[in-house]
Amino acid sequence: MKEYLREDLRSLKPYRPVRGEFSLKMDANETPFPIPLEIRAQLASELLEENNYHRYPDPDADSLREKLAEDLKISRDSILIGNGSDELIRMVTNAFVDWGDTVLCPSPSFPVYCQCVRIAGGIAAEYPLGKEFCYDLGEMEQSMEEYEPKMIYIGSPNNPTGSAMPIPDIQKLVRSFDGIVVVDEAYYEFCGESVIPFIDQYPNLVVLRTFSHAMGIAGLRIGYLVCNKNLAYEIQKVKPVFNVNCFSQRAAELIWECREDREKQVREIRDAREWLFQALDGLRGVHPYPTRANFILFRVKNGALVYQRLLKKGILLKRFAGDPMLKDCLRVTIGRMEDNRYFLHSLAEILVDMEEW
Repeated sequence: MKEYLREDLRSLKPYRPVRGEFSLKMDANETPFPIPLEIRAQLASELLEENNYHRYPDPDADSLREKLAEDLKISRDSILIGNGSDELIRMVTNAFVDWGDTVLCPSPSFPVYCQCVRIAGGIAAEYPLGKEFCYDLGEMEQSMEEYEPKMIYIGSPNNPTGSAMPIPDIQKLVRSFDGIVVVDEAYYEFCGESVIPFIDQYPNLVVLRTFSHAMGIAGLRIGYLVCNKNLAYEIQKVKPVFNVNCFSQRAAELIWECREDREKQVREIRDAREWLFQALDGLRGVHPYPTRANFILFRVKNGALVYQRLLKKGILLKRFAGDPMLKDCLRVTIGRMEDNRYFLHSLAEILVDMEEW
């Protein structure tokens, strides 16, 4: 068959998540908590009653933006709504990256950054994380000198490592850099530190957030972008017109208003994260990396075998086959305490069996 794809994209590989039935799905950083019953009931009621689903959705999601703006204490014009963070990453990249431009992306990190840069025709240059996969401002500054990028991506907390870049370091970098700095705060709620208060101080700063993790509606695909309103106006030029459907917009509004339940669930996950980290750290042959997110990256001997044996027990984790930096590393999403205990018990059994070979 004739190759129609652009030559520079032919080596790209599509993302294919593992599918199947598992007793415990702990691979995708999803919340273990379902949408609260009262919100489900409200959505069902509105769905059955007369609605405007036969009309196109609000292209700007103004009602949702108003709610976000009020709580974040920023202008509504500083917010754009996207069909999940993935779309927002692509929008930002398409808005600012021209053919041949270089963009710095952390390594290891979320592969969508590099993917979107390549699709835009840019060059994705990776800057390495430091000891224990923590951000190293010195390494980043060296990479900036070497590559002279037009844009920099920072995941904070970073996926899959869980490390967060200190706010003063981000401020220093934004001040000294003449291009766009994108800070992906997809796991902000589990960390509690944000650079959103500085968007008007730094006109080259873009912040990404999502409803997929702490908000618990990954399946409805909602994310939001925050930046200086003049920059938001420029990014809006590449936003698909009707990118977020009516139902997802409404669900996001109700979830956002359900602050008490949301914060309670986040506290439970953070407490469970600390418990599981200490427990993993106490297992011989396991090295967990410090994390500020709702997951833990850990290294074991023969990670591929451990992964397969966990699968046989019905537990799905995230494995990073083909990434030499993450050799023998697995990532586990924090679940309910009974799920965390079952995972830990299963992992301990597997490691003991392996030692007796």
